[in-house]
Amino acid sequence: MLQAAKGFRLKRSKLYRYASDAVDHGRQYAYRDRRVKKRTFRYLWQVRINAAARTAGLTYSRFIEGLKAAQCGLDRKVIADIAARDNETFLQLVKLSQEGLKAKAENAGKGDDLTEIEGIGPKIQEALHAQGIRTFAQVAATSVARLKEILAAGGAHLKQWDPTTWPEQAALAARGDRAAFEQLKAELKGGRRA
Repeated sequence: MLQAAKGFRLKRSKLYRYASDAVDHGRQYAYRDRRVKKRTFRYLWQVRINAAARTAGLTYSRFIEGLKAAQCGLDRKVIADIAARDNETFLQLVKLSQEGLKAKAENAGKGDDLTEIEGIGPKIQEALHAQGIRTFAQVAATSVARLKEILAAGGAHLKQWDPTTWPEQAALAARGDRAAFEQLKAELKGGRRA
């Protein structure tokens, strides 16, 4: 304890009782302030990105939304550094963000959220989209055998799922019968009847 208190002033570095209290308090403050530091830096990065994005004609939230839609892997720390030091590169990120927003807007009207169907997750939805199945009506019109083929082609992690009830659920959702759709979903577990 005295070794940990080395460098403290007066009794806190020489006497055990005072050193123990001082070290305990110091460690509590260090634990708290490591988290405060992360918060403070994130706030700083957001301010820098917002300032640079607004000069380019975008708000912070729309800029970040566009980067996520474009699947840009940069984090806020790197983006803030680019915004502060390299304006040309930041303008390229703005263009990427705008393209991502356009693509997101175009894709928004092209299909339904298939993950609403019990048993379909994001990976299965991607596999269905790759086969041109984007709406509830298309899932309802697809046979269970065809759905199993699509899952088998997606790999072992998708092959384990049972699509038996998906067309039934999709038919209810396509008709707009939300009450029956939600009731059927409540009866299912992982897309299977429990």
